[in-house]
Amino acid sequence: MKQIYTYLFLSLSMCCQISIAQQTGKWGDQGDGTFRNPVIAADFSDPDPVRVGDDYYMVSSTFESYPGVSVLHSKDLVNWKIVGAALTDLVAVDSAYSVKRMERYNGGAYAPTITYHNNTFYIYVNLYTDGFYVATAINAKGPWKSRYIRDKNGKPLKVTRWSDPCPFWDEDGKAYLVSSRPGRDYWYSYIFQMSADGTTLLDADSAHLAQSNVLYQYPDGGTVISPYHSSEGNRIFKRNGYYYLQHIEFTNQGQGEGTYIFRSKNLYGTLPDGSPGKPGVPGKYDVHVVEKVTSRDNLRLPGQGGYVSTPEGQWYWMGQFTKDGAEGRPPCLLPVTWIDDWPVIGSQINNMEGQMAWQLPKPIDGYPTSLPHGSDDFDNKQLNLRWMWNHQPRNNRWSLNERPGYLRLHAFPTVDKGGFFKAGNTINQRYMRSDTVVVTVKIDIDNMADGQNAGLAHFNGGKFYASIGLVMHGKNNKRLKYESNGKIVDGNRLESGQKTIYLRTCVGFDNMASFQYSLDGFNFTTLGNHYKLTPANFRGDMIGIYTYNDNADAGFIDIDWFKYDVSNN
Repeated sequence: MKQIYTYLFLSLSMCCQISIAQQTGKWGDQGDGTFRNPVIAADFSDPDPVRVGDDYYMVSSTFESYPGVSVLHSKDLVNWKIVGAALTDLVAVDSAYSVKRMERYNGGAYAPTITYHNNTFYIYVNLYTDGFYVATAINAKGPWKSRYIRDKNGKPLKVTRWSDPCPFWDEDGKAYLVSSRPGRDYWYSYIFQMSADGTTLLDADSAHLAQSNVLYQYPDGGTVISPYHSSEGNRIFKRNGYYYLQHIEFTNQGQGEGTYIFRSKNLYGTLPDGSPGKPGVPGKYDVHVVEKVTSRDNLRLPGQGGYVSTPEGQWYWMGQFTKDGAEGRPPCLLPVTWIDDWPVIGSQINNMEGQMAWQLPKPIDGYPTSLPHGSDDFDNKQLNLRWMWNHQPRNNRWSLNERPGYLRLHAFPTVDKGGFFKAGNTINQRYMRSDTVVVTVKIDIDNMADGQNAGLAHFNGGKFYASIGLVMHGKNNKRLKYESNGKIVDGNRLESGQKTIYLRTCVGFDNMASFQYSLDGFNFTTLGNHYKLTPANFRGDMIGIYTYNDNADAGFIDIDWFKYDVSNN
C-alpha cells in the first residue's frame, strides 16, 4: 500500500479557525465510554435502525445520490460503517437519475425504513417522483433485489409524492404498511393491508393513489389512521399487546407541529362500542404527545427516526435534528423509558417528557471507534463503499484498473452545458461537521484536454457549491480557478511541466470553508473567498471530486489519494 505522507497535513488548528458555538464539533464515540450527539455529524437523514441478534443496521435517505439508500452496520449504536446500499440501478427506475439528464435534485430516494422478517431484510422507500419501492436481501451487505410494490390489481405503484413508508408483520403473519401523501388539504397517514411477502398492497389501486389533493378511500386507498393534517415520519410497531403508530405533524392544521404516538390494543383503533376498528372503519386511539413545537428552531428532541432495542431490553430512539446546518440532518441517539406502556424519549424525564442529552454512556461498550467516511488511497480493485456519485455514474468513464492505485475520472460534457450540477461522474462523501475538517486530494493532471475542468468541491442538493480546481485552455495552458455558485476567481497559470496538483479544503465548526492549493505538497496557498457551507433540497454538504469537458469527451485525471482529517473528540 502506498504511503500517504504525513508532512502534507498541517496541524488542524493551524489550517482552520475553530468557532466556539453552542455545541462544539465533538460528536460520536469519545473514547471514554461515552458518546456525544449526533452519533454521526453528517447527512444520514431520516435514520431508521433495526437489530438482528447483536448486530445493528441503519438506513438513511440518499435522494439524488447513487447508490440509493445507504445501509450501515454497528455493534454499539454509536460507531457505524457503510456496508451497502439497497438501490443499485436507479436508471432502471427512471432515466432522470442518469448522467444524460441528472434531474432528481429535490427528489429521489428518501425516508426509508428497514426491518428483518422471516430471515430476510426488507427496506421500504418512496421514490418521491417515482412511487413505492421495496428491496430485499438475505445479507444486509447485499446483493439487494429491488422492485416496485404492486397494487391489488398487480400494477406497479408508480405514483408521485407518497412518502415515509413503514412495514409491520403481526403475530398472525398478516402484513401492513403505513405511508403518507403530502398535499394541500388532505395530508394524512394511511395504513394499507399488505401481502405476506411484502410486495403487494391489498387495498390500494394505483389510479386512485395517483390522484392529488383528495381523501383516499378504502378499498382503493387504504385507511386513514388519523384525520390530522401534515402527518409524516410514520412508524408502526407492537409491544405488550399494544399497537403503536407514530407520526410527525408539520403544520398547525392538525394537532399542532410536533411528534405524536397513537396507541390501541387494536391495530385499527377501537370503535365507540369497544369493538375493534377494521379496514375502512377505523376506531380511535389513545394519543401521547412526544413533543409539540412552534418551529424547527424550537425543536427540543430529534424528530423523524426509529426505535431499536438491545438484547437486554433497553430501548433507544435514533432520530434527526432538522436545523438547517451544513451537516444536513444528522442522526442522534437517545434512551427511551417506558412509562405506563408509553415510550418516553430522552433523559431527565418529568411529566412524561424527556429532554435532549448531548453526552451519554455508550449503550454497549468495548467496540473501537469508527467513522462512516474517511481517507482513501484507491489501492483496492473495488471502490470503497463510503463513496457516492452525484446521480448514477457513467461507468465506462471511471476506473480503478486503468492505472492501479489511482481513481481515474474521464471528462465528458455536462448536460446541456449546465455547469457544475450537470457534471456527471462527480464522486463524493458526506461532510462530517466537526471542530475541524481538512480534506486534501492529490491529483495527476498530466492528461487533461482542452476545455477540461477538474477539482475539489463542496456542494449540496443541487443549489449551492464552491470549488477549487483548474481549467485547461489549449494544449498546455492550465490555470487555477476558484468558483462559487458560478462566480469565478482566476488563479495562476501553471508551468507546462506541472503534472501534479494538491487541493485542500479546511472547515471549522462555523461552516466556513477555505480552499487551498499546493504544487509541491508542502506549501499551500489560499485561493478565493471563504465559503459558507449550507444545506439545500433536504441535503447537507458533500465533499467531492469532479471533472468535465464541455468541448469534447476528452481528457482525464488520476486521483492518487484523498485524505479526510476530522477532529471530533
